[in-house]
Amino acid sequence: MHLSSQLQRRASIPRRPHRGFTLIEVLVALLIVTIGTMGIISVQLRSFEANRGALYRTQAINIAAELLDQMRANRDALSAYLIHVSAMQLSDIPAAPDCATSITGCTPTQSAALDLRQWSQHFANLAGIDDYRPTLPDAAASVTRNGEEYTVTVIWRERDWDNNNAADGSTSRSNLSRTVAMTSVIQR
Repeated sequence: MHLSSQLQRRASIPRRPHRGFTLIEVLVALLIVTIGTMGIISVQLRSFEANRGALYRTQAINIAAELLDQMRANRDALSAYLIHVSAMQLSDIPAAPDCATSITGCTPTQSAALDLRQWSQHFANLAGIDDYRPTLPDAAASVTRNGEEYTVTVIWRERDWDNNNAADGSTSRSNLSRTVAMTSVIQR
């Protein structure tokens, strides 16, 4: 009798609802975590691209400033620095003068040619180096003169997020052209 009274008492006790998660609740939580993670990854990717763009701008500014400094140091051959440089058009890049190792040294024009040759390595593989990578992707540069003002312009291409009006018809990322121009007054 004792056993049957326990069974009766158990049968009369109301059952508690199960505590825990249902499969739907777990799937909803997983969906929310996935959406949040994708948002964080998207922000990280855009941050990476913004940092890379800032690096390219900094490099372009340094490249332009480098040549302007060389021009200020060699004022006697300013006209020799007027040039257009790109990986596709190497004909404007002067040949390396052999005066750097001679006892007599370089004339101002030869120094300018040497400066331009070394500076052009930012854009073109002049030394035939294996696995060469330019300082900036698809870069080109030019030096122009207007009176005593000399402008060094550096142009490169980078992938960037854009609006729906991209010239190449894309709606998310495109190869966009970027430009840095530095102008300096250099007097003889």
